[in-house]
Amino acid sequence: MRFLFRTFLVLPAILVAFVLIPAIVLSAVSSASAASLSSWMASAASFDIESITAFQSPNPTPTSTIPPLPTSQPPSPLPTVAPPAPRPVAQPRPAAPTPTAIPAPDQVVIHPHTIKKVIGDRLSPTIYAYTSNHALYRSNQNGRIWFLVSPSPRVDDFVMSSADPNVLYSGKGAKCGDPQALNEPFLRSVDGGRSWIEMPTAINLRPLLIDPADPYRLFAADCNMLYLSADGGQSWQEKPDNSAMQLWNNHRVVDMAAAALVGDPKPAQPHWEQIYALGVNANGEGVVAFSGDQGETWAPLVDSEDALFAPTMIVAHQTQAGLSWVVTGQGVWTTTDFGINWSLLDRGLRSVLEPNSGGLNAMTNGLTGRLYLATVRGLYEKEMGSEQWKMVSGTTFGSLNLTGLLLTESNPTLLWINTLNDGVFAYRIPAE
Repeated sequence: MRFLFRTFLVLPAILVAFVLIPAIVLSAVSSASAASLSSWMASAASFDIESITAFQSPNPTPTSTIPPLPTSQPPSPLPTVAPPAPRPVAQPRPAAPTPTAIPAPDQVVIHPHTIKKVIGDRLSPTIYAYTSNHALYRSNQNGRIWFLVSPSPRVDDFVMSSADPNVLYSGKGAKCGDPQALNEPFLRSVDGGRSWIEMPTAINLRPLLIDPADPYRLFAADCNMLYLSADGGQSWQEKPDNSAMQLWNNHRVVDMAAAALVGDPKPAQPHWEQIYALGVNANGEGVVAFSGDQGETWAPLVDSEDALFAPTMIVAHQTQAGLSWVVTGQGVWTTTDFGINWSLLDRGLRSVLEPNSGGLNAMTNGLTGRLYLATVRGLYEKEMGSEQWKMVSGTTFGSLNLTGLLLTESNPTLLWINTLNDGVFAYRIPAE
């Protein structure tokens, strides 16, 4: 009985021991395993982030706990095989070097651009110039110093007032004989070419001659009539030839000139007391008319049977009354007595006179009496009393097509020369 009671007391204790002790052990083991797993996961996460950081960094810093990423090894080189011998290839010829445009010694440049055309008036030291970059410049000192007027001027040609060089007129005129031709505008500038105003009452007119004493009085012409404006082109008055020949009914006025300094001695101010007009009919025959009353009446200086052939320009001597020259397809016609007698100056010009085109483009006279002629092949000169033209040699424009000449009274030893395609040249007139 005592044994049974002792067994009853010990058996529950043994059962409790078998249940609690393993549970405690298992709990301890589980805690240790969890701690170990957490430690491994933390180590794995730390490696992944640092490895990515080290890969992205251009200069990774190795650590003692994290192994470096494996380095990719370059592939083994392929065995070298000698390439086949290349087939001979024809070598291209070396291209000729592009020549550098170097201005000639007497070519005029507004650095770094060459001048393409000059415009001025004999009685003014002001000169305008268009350059190769299409800009417009102005000089008030015969080309010594230039000032930019406009980098992109509205017009490409004009006439200038010697009384006020700020006043300019531009108009190409109608294309006579072409009924389908568009109207051509007539424009005026009063600020030296910076801005232009279109004159609505002057469509298809071409400016010809400006009063040297009044910049707002000027002659212009269309295909049918000669006109005079006293207000800068706002209004116009017809100036027909009311003589028996009715010149302007059959001839289109293409050029005009004035002997603005005729007087004894030179007048204090230029004037319009002697005006010349050059007209051409549909057959290319020309006439010259003279007016001593600013175009109110005209007197023909050439008989109808002695018409000039293909005239292009008239030049009047500034101080000698009655002396003038007309550039034609035959040579240069001249008169010293208002057209009573005419002489043809063509000796020495045979090589430049061209059939049906003339070959003579412009003329001017120097203060010393020498004449200068721009031709399709160079510059020619002649003494006033001589009958022989001679080509000016020793220049770089000797064989070029010369289209215009400009000589000013204020600098008569310098001759400006326009060419067709080769820019502007300055010719220093030799001393007598």
